[in-house]
Amino acid sequence: MKTASLTLLAGVLLSLPAVAATLTHRWSFNGDTADSVGGNTGVLTNGATVTSTSLTLSGGPGAGASVQNMGFSQAVGIGANYGSSGVTVETWYTDSGSGNWAKLFTFGRAQEGFEFAYTHARADSGNSAPDRNGAHTFGFRPSLGAEHHLVISLNAAGTMNAWVDGVQALTAVNTNPISNVGTEVESIGATAWGDPGHFGAVNEFRIWSGELTGSEVTANFALGPNSLVPEPTSLAMVGLGAAALLRRRRA
Repeated sequence: MKTASLTLLAGVLLSLPAVAATLTHRWSFNGDTADSVGGNTGVLTNGATVTSTSLTLSGGPGAGASVQNMGFSQAVGIGANYGSSGVTVETWYTDSGSGNWAKLFTFGRAQEGFEFAYTHARADSGNSAPDRNGAHTFGFRPSLGAEHHLVISLNAAGTMNAWVDGVQALTAVNTNPISNVGTEVESIGATAWGDPGHFGAVNEFRIWSGELTGSEVTANFALGPNSLVPEPTSLAMVGLGAAALLRRRRA
């Protein structure tokens, strides 16, 4: 009986997905700026507001740090906290016509290679691009006035992948180690540069330790911003519990 139970347990564990990333922060903007996972409450700045469903930002007034945006009550620390594990930013957002160079989010400082950000429209091309060690454009700008699912992952060395609405837009782009991303600017909506802010809404914003896989991105896109795939560690505990119960019944 012991051998049969152990065989069953091994089968259960092998059937579970590998742990690729762990959710560390989740802002859902359901009437507040609470981080339901990491406890890092958002701080609304320069007139930014939250509705029952989203963070809403005007793209201004002014530029840079003066625009409406959301900061954080504690440092997120992309370089310090994710420099060895890698990081994934996942968000559902609506761009209502953000200006050239406007950033959906920014972590780091105004220096190439020392920031992790996302630009809605580069003035030189009109295309959207994550900002790391230089710009790496998608070759398009997601449509305005519609909600989009954006995922950008970086491993410790800075290899970057990105998806828009479940479709991969960048594959294994080399940048530089993310350990150099500091905490000078950490914001949803503002920039480290003197550029406009995000004009539109942010429905959900998540930060993961590690890299989401393509299949996980597809699953999350299908579920939408209000649901999460069960954590792999939770599934493992379920499997262990089920095996233990079966073992007790057979004893």
